[in-house]
Amino acid sequence: MTAKDLIPISRAMDSLGGSQGSSNLMLSANEQQTLADLITSVSDAIEKYCKRRFLTHLYDELYNGSGDKRLLLRQYPIQSVQSVRYMPVFVCRVGNFNMTLNQQARVHITATGLQCWRSANGTPYTETLLPWASYPTLQSLMNAVTALGNGWQGQVLSSAASQFAGDYGNWPSADLYVPNSYGDSLEGSGIQTSQGNLNARGVWAALLMHTYELQGYQWDARGWLLRAIPYTDPELLHPEDLIWPVGVNNFRIQYTAGYTTVPESVQEACAEWVAELFWLTKRDPALLHQVPSSGSASGWGSLASLRAQPPQHVRALLAPYKRIIVGNNQG
Repeated sequence: MTAKDLIPISRAMDSLGGSQGSSNLMLSANEQQTLADLITSVSDAIEKYCKRRFLTHLYDELYNGSGDKRLLLRQYPIQSVQSVRYMPVFVCRVGNFNMTLNQQARVHITATGLQCWRSANGTPYTETLLPWASYPTLQSLMNAVTALGNGWQGQVLSSAASQFAGDYGNWPSADLYVPNSYGDSLEGSGIQTSQGNLNARGVWAALLMHTYELQGYQWDARGWLLRAIPYTDPELLHPEDLIWPVGVNNFRIQYTAGYTTVPESVQEACAEWVAELFWLTKRDPALLHQVPSSGSASGWGSLASLRAQPPQHVRALLAPYKRIIVGNNQG
């Protein structure tokens, strides 16, 4: 099984007409591989159709403050909330001030570290990646930027205006990276970027981090956060309003959501869809009817009509689990 598979291969075998290894249904190694591939593909298709993930997963996401009393999260059911932070501020900055040597300079944040890039006399140079594991604090990371030479400078900003005065240098550098909430083929590869590419030639490229911990909130397992008692978060403007202040990516929420055991009807939907597609691999899937050899013609239909959406019986099983989005921008 892959990480996203909603059912094991034994469950798919049941829908094909027999348990794995039984005498009434034996699959070759190639057929078992086909079945495994179909399980992964159908699991992915079901999650896209339902607009949600089913298996328990840790999420680290940015949200726009809605101005409402509730903040809808993208995944549910919520199992736990690790942190709710707000007010992104500049915590460190990177610049390249050797403008005689370098005509271009940029910096960006990846899943594994900070990456600097420059162009000198038409030749591009990708500097050594500065990984979070080697430079776990912002101060050590900025020191490493300066040590790159060739005009690079790194600096931790003062936090004197906040309640955490003077300690940004000890904050975790890995928190500069925020995963892509929607994911793609680059997720977890180290190629995916968060902040950047920011111009750094002759100027400071400021890097953001959500540094303020929100205390006054509660969460509902159905998939949203609620503002709580006003006096527990007086640092927000107009706390008596009990709303999530309007903003763009002004909240960063780390939480765990999903099912520890995939609901039975979702498993059945996956198994039935996999079985239907598996048997289609045994014949021309567009063939509607076939006449004996003495006949004159056979009939074919459109492939697109067969694959446009899940079969009706699968849609019926998934209907209670399909995520409906109305009037919010959390996607």
